[in-house]
Amino acid sequence: MTPDQAAVRQAIAANQQAELLRELQAAHQIIRNVLGLLSVSQKNVLAERNARDGVDGEGITRAHEREAVIQRAGGVA
Repeated sequence: MTPDQAAVRQAIAANQQAELLRELQAAHQIIRNVLGLLSVSQKNVLAERNARDGVDGEGITRAHEREAVIQRAGGVA
């Protein structure tokens, strides 16, 4: 691989990382917005389904886990 090819690959990887970070930040905000609309009983159902599907975490929406990944990637949660 030439230095130019390596630079192109690195730029592509950086762009992909930035795109993934933006999507994760958008999903984080969307989830917070939805939580604000749910009743307590709806939040309980959500927690049960997340546990059933093996995607439960520290909270019902894995907000802390998401925030940690966003911060490690250089973003703001």
